[in-house]
Amino acid sequence: MPPRTGVQFDITEIPFSAKGSWLDLSPVVGLHERANDVHLVTHTTGMHGILRLVPERSGQCVATTNAATPASLRWLDDEGGEIEAVFDGLETIRIRGRGLALRLIDASALLASFSGTYFFRDPMDGSAVFTSYESGRRYRVTSIMGELQLEGSEALGDSVRAVVASGDSGWEIAVEEFEVARAPYVGADDFDTLRTRSATAFDDYLELTAAWRGTDDHVSERA
Repeated sequence: MPPRTGVQFDITEIPFSAKGSWLDLSPVVGLHERANDVHLVTHTTGMHGILRLVPERSGQCVATTNAATPASLRWLDDEGGEIEAVFDGLETIRIRGRGLALRLIDASALLASFSGTYFFRDPMDGSAVFTSYESGRRYRVTSIMGELQLEGSEALGDSVRAVVASGDSGWEIAVEEFEVARAPYVGADDFDTLRTRSATAFDDYLELTAAWRGTDDHVSERA
């Protein structure tokens, strides 16, 4: 049976995440602190907004709306462009887009001795790696399809550090969180399989915890 979970929620109230993960996607980046853009947020060693996620077209920021379900988070614009994110396990988020590029920007522009993020291209596989002093973790962006452009690689001090995912026929990336090192990313499942798996897992959880709910009881689903 295909998953039937269709409840949508506001990511300013409920972050997009997965059971057991320390990562989420949300504009809420701290206690009573809300940003304009969705951020990759980690709750490892505290609560830290690591990367700012900005949809673009032809190098210009594009206004979008967000649509979140337990299975995926989407950015949509008025011209039919779409970006979608799903979880691949607990430490990896897969993101794909068509008609829009995505700029992932270091949320802290200043790199100091004990704060900020160091950014570099991994010579092993060409991925982009952000090393965060705040969380003590690395965040690797790997291209699965399309192009990956780095800006500010190995820059010190006050500088823009960003990676842009794009592609005329669409693009897809994986964003991982890990401690020190990890073998190059190889996705075992395709994007649609990951989304279906997440939706099914959430439906199964609902059946165990709120089997009494009605078909229109979205309050229970959000809770």
